[in-house]
Amino acid sequence: MLKRTLFILLCGTAVPLFQNAWADNVSQCMVTAPVHTQKQFDRLMTALVHKDFKLWIENADAQFTTAASAQSFRKMATSLDQKLELQKHWTANYVTTLNEGKYQSGIWRLNMANGQQVLIQITFAYNKVAGFHVL
Repeated sequence: MLKRTLFILLCGTAVPLFQNAWADNVSQCMVTAPVHTQKQFDRLMTALVHKDFKLWIENADAQFTTAASAQSFRKMATSLDQKLELQKHWTANYVTTLNEGKYQSGIWRLNMANGQQVLIQITFAYNKVAGFHVL
C-alpha cells in the first residue's frame, strides 16, 4: 500500500523529467478502479443525479437498503444537487481502495463545474454497497 501511495504521489506531483524516471509514460500514473467498484460508483451517481431510489438500493446490503426511505433519499439527493450542482458538468477520478477487514471502500475525487472538489467514499461488504459518504 505504501509503495502504491508513493508511486501515485510521485507521479502526481513530480516535474516531467523526474516523473519519467519513475514511469514510462503518463498512463502509468493513472489509477483505475476495479471494474465492479467503478460500476457501483457509476450506478450510485446516476441514481443521485436522477433521484432514482430503486437504482440507489439495487446492489445494497440490508442495512443500506433500510437506512433511508424513498422520500428521505430524494430529499438527500436534492440537497446534494443544490450544494454540488450535480445537474451541471462534473468529472470523477478514482483515487484508491481502502481495505478495512470485511469492508472495502473506493474513493473518488469529484471536480464540480463551479470549481468545488469533494471526495466520495463508497463502502462495500461482500460486494454489496454498505455505505456512501461525501467528504
